[in-house]
Amino acid sequence: MSDYKMDIRGYVGLSEFSNIYDYLGVVDKNDSFTMTVDTTNDTEINMINSMLKDNSFYISEEGYDVSGIYHISAYKIQ
Repeated sequence: MSDYKMDIRGYVGLSEFSNIYDYLGVVDKNDSFTMTVDTTNDTEINMINSMLKDNSFYISEEGYDVSGIYHISAYKIQ
């Protein structure tokens, strides 16, 4: 089981969503994945969460820290 981490700073645009999608393809079953995003844009966060779910990830934890950074912890189930 491997642990993957991705940090995204600034605007989350088409290029960043493409990078996220590509990175999710590397993660295998039962691997864990942690992402931090410094956006408060609910639309961007919802799209990222949808991408995770569409790629067979279970989101075990999510939310903002005291600095306003959004954290997502997930693992691949298939």
